[in-house]
Amino acid sequence: MVHRKLRQAVSLSMVAFGGAVAVAPGLARAQQSAAVIDSVTLREDISGRYPVIYPEFHFHDPSGTARFIHREVVATNAPKPLSVRDGIIDISANQQIQGATFVGGWPCGADSYYVTLRAFILNLDGGRSNTVEYTIHCNGG
Repeated sequence: MVHRKLRQAVSLSMVAFGGAVAVAPGLARAQQSAAVIDSVTLREDISGRYPVIYPEFHFHDPSGTARFIHREVVATNAPKPLSVRDGIIDISANQQIQGATFVGGWPCGADSYYVTLRAFILNLDGGRSNTVEYTIHCNGG
């Protein structure tokens, strides 16, 4: 069986909300300690019956307390409904501070489609990372 892995950089759309925001002193500390998603790369494994795409979220968290990654479907042309679950980040505090990678997984199945997802990281200090969007192409979709 031939194993092929493809790694590609994905351009990220940073979602920003305009307008002035009043911040309480306690919230300023939480915002400063939020994780930052630096990039997302995609790795494809076609060694099985159907391809599996592995999104790799490269991030750092100054507080070392990142624990959850939230992902949601933004757009798709899939022939049936798609769903995604939140993930639990189990990476040491020291590694998060230095820079870490959380690896997800997207089994494509037999259909040809694309799916665009939005993701952000939450940490135990109440900090929320920047939001990124990335697109997975399954079977040429």
